[in-house]
Amino acid sequence: MIDMQNDFVDNEKGVLAVPNAAKIVPKIIEEIHRQEEKGEPIYYTINQHDLENDHRSDEEKKWGMALFGPLEAALKEHKGFNKKFHAISPEDAEKLRNMYEDDPDRVIDFVGVETNVCVLSNAIMLHNSFPLATVRVLEDLCIGTTEKVHEETLDVMKSLKIEIN
Repeated sequence: MIDMQNDFVDNEKGVLAVPNAAKIVPKIIEEIHRQEEKGEPIYYTINQHDLENDHRSDEEKKWGMALFGPLEAALKEHKGFNKKFHAISPEDAEKLRNMYEDDPDRVIDFVGVETNVCVLSNAIMLHNSFPLATVRVLEDLCIGTTEKVHEETLDVMKSLKIEIN
């Protein structure tokens, strides 16, 4: 789960809103339930962004960094990773690796925004951390800055041996 926070999803108030991001939320919630039924671990990231010239109140900034409402409810039993830049830290990636043996049958799925920034960065980070796993991006559950950039980023990930589904 990548950066599905209010600032990225809420097109009315989010300062980093990705057009149409809210449209993929119901499908992501369905995927969360599918993974829960299979007993798969689910993680999400929280982008701790500090924006220049962000003159919002502390309360508004806190709202912006919170998970988008319906996703907050769906993810309440799951673990989040704070990240300061585009991907989880190498230390957090190592923690995940230590929690799960490097199983060649392990599949790590990615959904969220933005395909061309955070999805790409996190997929590469975990692709390097789990070299035997299948890293897969669920393309219909991701959205980029534009459709063109989304498609181009998927092509780049394919070239890096990241599975696109």
